[in-house]
Amino acid sequence: MSEAMTLFSQALEQLRLAVLNVPGLTGLAEAPFLFRPLVMVVLLGVVAGVIGVIVNLRSAEFSAEAMVHAVFPGIVAGAVYWGIDAIIPAASVVAVAAAVVLTIVSHRSHRGEASEAGTAVVLTSFFSVGLILSLAKGDMSGQLEALMFGRLLEVTDERLAQALIVCAVALLLIVATWKEQVAYAFDRTGARASGLRLLALDLVLNTAIAAAVVSASTAVGILLVIGYLVIPGATARVLASRVRTMVLVAIAVGVGGGYLGMLLMALPGTSDKPISPQATVALVMTGILLIAVGVSTARERLRGPARRAGSAQSAAAASTSTTVGAPASADPIGGPEGSGRGVTPMAKRSRV
Repeated sequence: MSEAMTLFSQALEQLRLAVLNVPGLTGLAEAPFLFRPLVMVVLLGVVAGVIGVIVNLRSAEFSAEAMVHAVFPGIVAGAVYWGIDAIIPAASVVAVAAAVVLTIVSHRSHRGEASEAGTAVVLTSFFSVGLILSLAKGDMSGQLEALMFGRLLEVTDERLAQALIVCAVALLLIVATWKEQVAYAFDRTGARASGLRLLALDLVLNTAIAAAVVSASTAVGILLVIGYLVIPGATARVLASRVRTMVLVAIAVGVGGGYLGMLLMALPGTSDKPISPQATVALVMTGILLIAVGVSTARERLRGPARRAGSAQSAAAASTSTTVGAPASADPIGGPEGSGRGVTPMAKRSRV
């Protein structure tokens, strides 16, 4: 083990001991095999929350889904040829290639339908290559299942450190282009007219999505990682109306969903019936989204009558003011004495 890895393991252990007596964290911090997954889901919650907001504003959920499947060959190649600890490095190489291909395909097509068709082709092609590689060394159905659904409780210090580095890269890419990404999301035409390089922004977003997928691949698997990317941003869109508030809500949903999912998985009653922690986290976040939709719907129904009453009052006030002000702008003949004489010549001149 390298010196840097030793220092990281020691820092992680010190963090675990520091939160050991914190209420709500004691049960998860008592055992390292539970604390490492907790750190992983919290890390993914922060990254997925920030990236998920841009994905939601850009309506790029299908591209994110395609990126999830496009990274699959790198994950399989790392696991099959170099071992489970080489998944993140191998997948990172494939992720860059997939991000470039998806970006080029989306910009070469001039219509949205053609762009989606090209994205679907990339998705199926890369995923098929991954399936072929998974069978290159015989039947590896058990290993394939682990890659598809993840094994959160088997996260090691080395994989956690690799995921931390890749997540940092993803956050750096998004934060460095945040203003441009938001401008692109709200007004594509205006962003192009202002001189922004849309191709470069698409490449940055796709690379950030790929980095998040790579960092989560060994923990939550390929099939569940899309939920981590989409649900926090969608929940934030339901509850918030400003981008800054959306980011805070999305991070809270990602981190809170990860914590509650791990807490439910570690309940004493689940010891004899094991529960998938990554699936529990995804279900908790889905439940938060459904609650947010219900709250938003109830809030709109409560505000509806008040808004209609306010609109009616405004219309009535506007009608009253128009009626009161009408004589002043009406025919001057019926106005006060002298007013008609003052404006009659002009009226005559206008008719001439």
